[in-house]
Amino acid sequence: MQVNIHKVGAIIFGLFFTLLIVSCKGKGDLDNQITIKINSIDEKSKQKRINMFDTVEVRKEGFGWLMKTFNVVGVYITDSTGSVKIKIDSTKISEIHVLGLHELGIDMYYPGDLKNNQQVDIEVRSYKDYWK
Repeated sequence: MQVNIHKVGAIIFGLFFTLLIVSCKGKGDLDNQITIKINSIDEKSKQKRINMFDTVEVRKEGFGWLMKTFNVVGVYITDSTGSVKIKIDSTKISEIHVLGLHELGIDMYYPGDLKNNQQVDIEVRSYKDYWK
């Protein structure tokens, strides 16, 4: 009688474990990634910042207790045309910073805002203009 109880328990555990593995979607971060092109735009002239080689910092929403945190997931440098192509997770809130010499541009994107192969223009302005 004792042996039958152990066999039934082992069978139930095996079925539970099998169902657990089968129910996993297996969708990882790579499946949610899209490619976007970020353009650094001068706020005054509304033109691309050519040959400025700005730093583009990409942050992704993280877990925070009272406030949301945004962890840095990548730092890129714009090319001579003032743009950079990156891969980004489309299921999380993303914050993109464009940092130049004494200049800054920030934009935030929610899930569904960005599409694959989309061009994003981020206006960059002087630090002094942010505090007016």
